[in-house]
Amino acid sequence: MVESFHDNNNFTIVLQPNRSATWAETKIFVAVICATTLAIGVFWTFIGAWMVLPFSGLEAALVAYVFYRVCQSTYQRQVITGGADHITVQFGTHFPKRTWQLERPRTRVVVTPATHQLAGPTLVIADALHSIELGNFLNPEDKQITLAALRQTCLPMRAPGESGV
Repeated sequence: MVESFHDNNNFTIVLQPNRSATWAETKIFVAVICATTLAIGVFWTFIGAWMVLPFSGLEAALVAYVFYRVCQSTYQRQVITGGADHITVQFGTHFPKRTWQLERPRTRVVVTPATHQLAGPTLVIADALHSIELGNFLNPEDKQITLAALRQTCLPMRAPGESGV
């Protein structure tokens, strides 16, 4: 998902992955899956196959962990803000964990065309000191929207191998 806001020389672009389920919906789904798995384990334990129960508990724990990690990764976000002199790129989930300050006059956007028809272009914002990939978690359509939003910022764009800024 891409949101962009432009006001004179200032802009803000927010990039975040598309999310099919909220955290509350994910917790309900995991609870149902884990309850079913554990119920089957308990059933087989009462019949006498007690070795099924530890494996069903391990399976429930593994499913819960994987769903937690996947849901957590859908809350990551990149925020690109810019003014007349500086551009700030922030990356994090619930708050900025990494922040870069780029000098606007020396900043450019490097666009590498997609290598496969199902992949979008690779977008990198760079200055003399930093090179940051933007939206590596976005789908190809959202990468095109991001590219259009970056074009509105009037930042110089180039393909890899081109000379100049």
